[in-house]
Amino acid sequence: MPPPYNDISLSNKIEKVIYEWGIENRVFSVPLDNADNASSNDVFVDRLRTFLIIKKALVCDGEFFHLRCWAHVLNLLVQDGLREIDIVVQKIRESIKYSKGLQEGKQKFLDYVNQMSLDGKKGFRKDVPARWNCAFHMLESALFCRHALHFLDLIDLNFKHYPTVAE
Repeated sequence: MPPPYNDISLSNKIEKVIYEWGIENRVFSVPLDNADNASSNDVFVDRLRTFLIIKKALVCDGEFFHLRCWAHVLNLLVQDGLREIDIVVQKIRESIKYSKGLQEGKQKFLDYVNQMSLDGKKGFRKDVPARWNCAFHMLESALFCRHALHFLDLIDLNFKHYPTVAE
């Protein structure tokens, strides 16, 4: 859709498409990710809902019309959960930086990975904080590498971010 991307132009365009496609009596809901332009999305959806209600085209008077994007809601839930273990997550991020960044830490870590016959290709994966599945893969890789981290903690006095056994 060409600019402008405001609530009125979005609403007008969607209304037009709904009628062009002949689905005005078949629209039940509009799922939207409200991470960006939330107020614009809310106004857009309210205008579209009102338009379809006037045309008597919505079931339940549009009560279930605007649905939040489930992927966004799931991401928010997981981010809240990750905040509960933020200290551990930070330690793992710092451990990854140390074992991948500094040459001395990197070499000691790789030596132990090789010594224990661990799959070196399956090493640490750094996360992207805004994406929960990346955090999951980072934590999963930290579990895989926990013995190498423990070894690094024992032999390298410069390594200071090892999660405790309880963590």
